[in-house]
Amino acid sequence: MWSPVTPRTLTLDSENPDPDLLREAAGVITSGDLVIFPTETVYGIGTVHGLAGAREKLATAKERPADQPFTVHIGSLDQLDSLVTEIPDRIRHVIDAFFPGPLTVILPDGSDSGVGVRCPANTIARELIQLTGPLIASSANRRGAAPPLNCKDAVESIGSEVGIAIDGGPCKVAEASTIIRFDSTGAFEILRQGLITRSMISKALGEFRVLFVCTGNTCRSPMAEALCKQLLAKREGVPAEELSSLGYHVESAALYSGGGPASDHAVTVMGEMNANAKEHVSRQLSHEMLESADLVLALAPNHLEGIRHACQGENEILDKLFMINPTGVADPVGGPIEIYRSCASEIKNAIVHQWLERIVKP
Repeated sequence: MWSPVTPRTLTLDSENPDPDLLREAAGVITSGDLVIFPTETVYGIGTVHGLAGAREKLATAKERPADQPFTVHIGSLDQLDSLVTEIPDRIRHVIDAFFPGPLTVILPDGSDSGVGVRCPANTIARELIQLTGPLIASSANRRGAAPPLNCKDAVESIGSEVGIAIDGGPCKVAEASTIIRFDSTGAFEILRQGLITRSMISKALGEFRVLFVCTGNTCRSPMAEALCKQLLAKREGVPAEELSSLGYHVESAALYSGGGPASDHAVTVMGEMNANAKEHVSRQLSHEMLESADLVLALAPNHLEGIRHACQGENEILDKLFMINPTGVADPVGGPIEIYRSCASEIKNAIVHQWLERIVKP
């Protein structure tokens, strides 16, 4: 009866791996074989980046198309130079903050897809890769199976495809890495959420996102957005249009958006206060907006409760959710312009005395 081939398994200390065993494993890998190796997130299967036929061999083992990209794992930042010629400063800030760690960054490399790079926070993985050079790798499981969190499960899943397996004990993070991709403007998107969150990445980039929420996003929250921008711009000594270049992003949204511009009275009152709501268009609040914000300010108690209800158990959102002032701001919709002036004054007072210092970067 046929039985799958079990690879030789080397057991290494996760903090002080035997250098002789690492060199032995590196020799097997550089000769063209695949390896199972530990990272802090899941066990991986990999081979030498750029080796002839390596990508096809790994794709066959993973049962996936050969043209589907694999993440390149590096052992140190020095190895980045062999992968990309230039790294924009914004991306460099993220790499410096989270490498080594459970983050995959897709870097521009001249291709349409870019190249995904990760530097594992696992001593065995990094020291191995220092010997072999960068490895292309994926989780050590067959297509459709769960990523393994220990060597035994990895060998049982895909061990017949590798030349050697390294057992470094159970994965400490035990969750797949966060994957982010930057576009040509420097904005990033999260393709897969892991331990490293959007807020953590924004902080590494020196960014701060404020989100104001009201019912329809035509009166209170557009005025709050415009006033916050005006106050920040004055504080930083720049036009409001340049706030994003300093890392400030101020937005507003509706629990129930019907589209359309800010109300005429809101636009007029903002003009009187040297703020601008002329270009505002109402937009519907989304979960992504809540996730990406560093501070979420509800304009009234019902807005606060609406968000709390929609995000039950999501502490990362709930911990940054507040009401703009203790009682909330009454809805001016349908009222005379004096009501809008009073509403705007109340909003400005709350931003100045309760939130501006929290928003302004040191």
